[in-house]
Amino acid sequence: MLDKKQVMKIKLLTILFSSIFISSYAQTYSIDEVFSKNFQTSFISRGNNLPDFKIAKDSMNLLLVCLHNGISIAEFQSKVNFDDPKMQNIILLLKSKNWLHEFNNEIKPSVFIACKHDGEMLYKYAKPISSAIAERIEQKLPEIKKQFSRTEISKKQSFEEWSFLVLSDVLLDNWQIFSVENEFLGASARPNRHGKNYYASIIELTSDREGFNIYGNQFGNISVYGNNRRKADLTETKYYVSIADEEIFSQIAESFLPDLVQILNENKKYSEKIYRELGYSKEITFEEFYMWWYHFIYTETTDIMNENQILTIPKDGNFVYEIEMD
Repeated sequence: MLDKKQVMKIKLLTILFSSIFISSYAQTYSIDEVFSKNFQTSFISRGNNLPDFKIAKDSMNLLLVCLHNGISIAEFQSKVNFDDPKMQNIILLLKSKNWLHEFNNEIKPSVFIACKHDGEMLYKYAKPISSAIAERIEQKLPEIKKQFSRTEISKKQSFEEWSFLVLSDVLLDNWQIFSVENEFLGASARPNRHGKNYYASIIELTSDREGFNIYGNQFGNISVYGNNRRKADLTETKYYVSIADEEIFSQIAESFLPDLVQILNENKKYSEKIYRELGYSKEITFEEFYMWWYHFIYTETTDIMNENQILTIPKDGNFVYEIEMD
């Protein structure tokens, strides 16, 4: 049983933690700072489930960023010098598209938004989950390598060469993310936006690479996985995934899925707490928050594995490969 001194110490630590958390999250932008930053808009969707309007028109994307930062519509209107009818039309449009909504008599964005200060917090609080995933992957590494040895790839190239794609993209991202959505978040429909179902985000570009250096997959005649895809040379590659090998990759992802979902479930209450305390519960559903936060989680996991020499990230941040199509 704790004595009075120990109880007091815990209370003081709790107060200190709360103060640090609140002061960290309180770092919001002024309107001039919002207009001086660069943002990218991204979507998680399938088929024709995409916006039917241009979010950057009339700085509507920046309006949403302003509202996320506690900047009033009146201040935004003064900055862009729009008259009342135009401003009202913009608000009505965004509401009709489910990019804007009212929460406790406040107008809030209803898509995921992350500025630099948000990203720092999202990475900070992803660390316990990311570390647990990285540790589990390390434990499963012999089994993963054994599965990889069944591929045609393994006859010509080493696992180390492919480790970034296999341990990050296959286990955590492109081959896995829809399973995470269904197995962890449930098979509920994505947010309905003007008759389309998709997740949407507006995130700040904080470097010369992609937003928050998040790793992502881009399909094409030649595909690329990484966080520097705009600078990738897609003219040729020495990495090739056959239909048979793609099936093995899918099996590798499927075999790791129970471990991944277990870790995510073990941290669900913690994740819901972060969702509330970072203020996202006033703007978007937990499901939409988590789908975007998951990108931070697996990116952090990838970087931890790189630090621990479990995988090797290419120097330019990209893995360029060709995948055989049916």
